[in-house]
Amino acid sequence: MPRVILELCTRNKTNQLIEQFQKDVDEFARRGLRSLAVAIEEDDNGFQLIGLLPIYDPPRQDTKETIQRAIELGVKVKMVTGDQLAIAQETGRRLGIGDNMYPAKVLKDRPSDIDDLILHADGFAGVYPEHKYEIVEKLQNMGHMIAMTGDGVNDAPALKKANVGFAVADASDAARSAADIVLTEPGLSVVVEAILSARKIFQNMRNYSVYVTSMTVNLLVGYSVLLFAFQFDFPSFMVNKTKENFSFSKHLLSYLFLRFLIMLQC
Repeated sequence: MPRVILELCTRNKTNQLIEQFQKDVDEFARRGLRSLAVAIEEDDNGFQLIGLLPIYDPPRQDTKETIQRAIELGVKVKMVTGDQLAIAQETGRRLGIGDNMYPAKVLKDRPSDIDDLILHADGFAGVYPEHKYEIVEKLQNMGHMIAMTGDGVNDAPALKKANVGFAVADASDAARSAADIVLTEPGLSVVVEAILSARKIFQNMRNYSVYVTSMTVNLLVGYSVLLFAFQFDFPSFMVNKTKENFSFSKHLLSYLFLRFLIMLQC
């Protein structure tokens, strides 16, 4: 963080310089830019701040579309980042996540409504690994299924804690080891495709269960009607070969055989 470099500087460090430094960093952050402080040291007389470099780290081109598709599928997307709050809010607005974000300080203060705050927040900024772990844990305690994506060592604890942890294509070895699924292609669009495929499988299983259950009930009801209609006394299929009983037996067997074939097709 640029403030760390500022703290190391001892030469020509005035209050005016510190104030201007803070204004520039905040201005860059509001525009979604990270700041890199540059300092030099001469003759072991300490460091002197000489400037700030803005760095633009844009999201992937398909990130906004992927997030919108996930939201349309009912997935609540939250951004948890170590960047400054202003950077996180600007990035959230650009990606359609929202800018209702909080600094990591609120997690340390632990207000009485911390669970509700975490649930309805769009994200958190300036967090450390223990904060990410705590966010995942509290959401799980509220009964939610949590999936998390990450790529660094600092994401490993939360990836391990989440119900499903995704390590992106260029993730570190620690993140890969902690994750449940390792993506082999850049981007997160494959996650949305996985959600769609999983829901199709679940719907097919549900349809199968409903169909089998309905056909089983249909067979049992039909057979029960026959039992009550003939007072639990079916004519013999093998011994009594009168024309009337043979006709009844043929129709009964046809009915049961048809139901049996329907069950097999399920």
